[in-house]
Amino acid sequence: MIRPTEASRFGVDTGGTFTDVVMPGGDGRLRVYKLLSTPADPSEAIGDGVDALLGSDERPYEVVHGTTVATNALLERRGARVAFVITAGFEDVLWLGRQARPELYALHVKMPEPVVARADVVGVHERLSALGEVIEVLSETEIARVVADVEALDVDAVAICTLHAWANPAHEARLARAFRQHSAGWHVSVSHEISGAFREFERASTASVNAYVGPLMARYLRRLQGRLKGARGVEVLLSHGGRAEVAFAAEQPVHTVLSGPAGGVVGALQAAREVGLEKIITLDMGGTSTDVSLVDGELEVREDAEIDGLSMVVPVIDIVTVGAGGGSIAYRDAGGALRVGPRSAGASPGPACYGRGGQELTVTDAHLALGTLRSGRFLGGEMTLDAPAALRALGRLADALETPAEEVARGVLAIADAAMARALKVVSLERGRDPRDFTLVGFGGAGGLHACRLAEALSMRRVLIPQNPGLLSARGMLGARRRRYYRRTVLRPLTEVLAEDGSLRELLRESELSAVDALGAESGAELELRWEVGLRYQGQSFEVVVPVDWSAELEGLRDPSERFEAEHERLYGYRAAREVELVGLRLSASLSDAPALDALAPEGDARALADAEEVMLDMGKGAVAARVIERAWLAEGQRIKGPVILTEYSATTVVLPGWEVVVSRGHLILERES
Repeated sequence: MIRPTEASRFGVDTGGTFTDVVMPGGDGRLRVYKLLSTPADPSEAIGDGVDALLGSDERPYEVVHGTTVATNALLERRGARVAFVITAGFEDVLWLGRQARPELYALHVKMPEPVVARADVVGVHERLSALGEVIEVLSETEIARVVADVEALDVDAVAICTLHAWANPAHEARLARAFRQHSAGWHVSVSHEISGAFREFERASTASVNAYVGPLMARYLRRLQGRLKGARGVEVLLSHGGRAEVAFAAEQPVHTVLSGPAGGVVGALQAAREVGLEKIITLDMGGTSTDVSLVDGELEVREDAEIDGLSMVVPVIDIVTVGAGGGSIAYRDAGGALRVGPRSAGASPGPACYGRGGQELTVTDAHLALGTLRSGRFLGGEMTLDAPAALRALGRLADALETPAEEVARGVLAIADAAMARALKVVSLERGRDPRDFTLVGFGGAGGLHACRLAEALSMRRVLIPQNPGLLSARGMLGARRRRYYRRTVLRPLTEVLAEDGSLRELLRESELSAVDALGAESGAELELRWEVGLRYQGQSFEVVVPVDWSAELEGLRDPSERFEAEHERLYGYRAAREVELVGLRLSASLSDAPALDALAPEGDARALADAEEVMLDMGKGAVAARVIERAWLAEGQRIKGPVILTEYSATTVVLPGWEVVVSRGHLILERES
């Protein structure tokens, strides 16, 4: 459990429908609060949630926050006006992009527009070679000219990307200094400060996205700090699952594009380890979307992200998102077929059963109509679902489809399942992993409703439903470490690097010193450093990342060739008799400063369990009799067989026939019978 002196730390996750707030109490149990999000100003719901849990307690507190502000700004295209400064002759790089096509055989490909207008691109006369040597000097006169051109554009932010700045950032640094010293107060994004990638398009896209959401994120974080007046510290969860201070998130908000989903993966891994599991696939089904990720012992972090077609080279947990959530809207398409999502009812008006004016059928309404959701037990009974409104929405769609209502409701769930199953296959089968070797961790408000169904679809035999599943992302933020990632491009033959590692040692030590400086010296906190290398066969376009052993005490870098070739063979089925090239180095630096949260064993309520009501409901294969049980009635070590509906404050779990539930350290392990 969290120590009493640390009991004033909050984990906050802002979702499309609900905002979740958790706080460890003095008895070791989490105090939780779930309220509808306030999309117009997410800080409003956060402030209300923190105040509700604090009550009259006036002690200072800390907040770790997962945010969707940057993500929503990109999806809705409502960021700042950005001036894009790039080496003259490369002004079209954002529009040229890469040859990757979203639809391989489409004759007319419509690519997403960059977040920068063509008229707001400014070329700067300077040039470096691929080795970082100066070919064309950047003069002070040219810097003044570029600043004046940007000033004439009346923009809010500036993105800077010069050719080969990864090899020599001097020109970018001089331009950045001039823009930051200008009285206009622009938000300035510099490619080499955000990413050490060597590909100019990816660096340019990352810098422009960061500039686009920068002013909006900075304003939001100022409002949030203003609402949380008693907070002695506010931190933001980054896309790689680590925490960072508000100043970093405001300066480089591109690192927050998967902030909320990352908290769920961190929380799922924490819960899995508490019951002795390391190989998991996460299923985070919320109100708007479902996020899935595979974890094989450690978080799998990749260096490329994409939101609405926009490329970013930043460290992110490998998460796949699909538009299938509790609020996903079902409709009849132009061809007369039933479709579900990606459009969502969100928090306002929400599903029809929320009674807030929603008229369209959603996945949540379909569950209520089929009986898998209980109208009087939503949010622990604090919110009563309007079953007649859900049935009216179902009836309207059934009439439009000329199909029986129950068949439409079952079809809605089946379509949502199909979308989520495809995402689960992407992170497992398409990555060379067999899902049968993993445990499916279901969480989010709706994850438990679909977990057994999806496990059966992928022939998985075990499901884990953590404590407080609808609040797991917020709980994950409580246990997240403070973390930074650093990347250095090398682009040299590996044999050459291993033979002459003097310059490599300098790069390694420089990154370590940067990590120590950024994370600071925390009392009692140990700095953990993990190195990885990106390797490829010469002539290949992309690298494979493998862990590597290095420290100042070792005699250089240990040869990672065998690890690389084994991983290459696992991924692609072969090894090549070609020289291996060292593309780059990655450092993950983290502080072990997160509080320990112990899962408490529940005592249960045998009398209430014995008196549990039995209902008839449709789980997709016809009506069956099932007990409706409050999760709090189950004691540690208790076993029950499905079919059963388990209700609790933050979520509902449906246990299908042929599954057995066992309570372990307060978590639910669902095992499929032979």
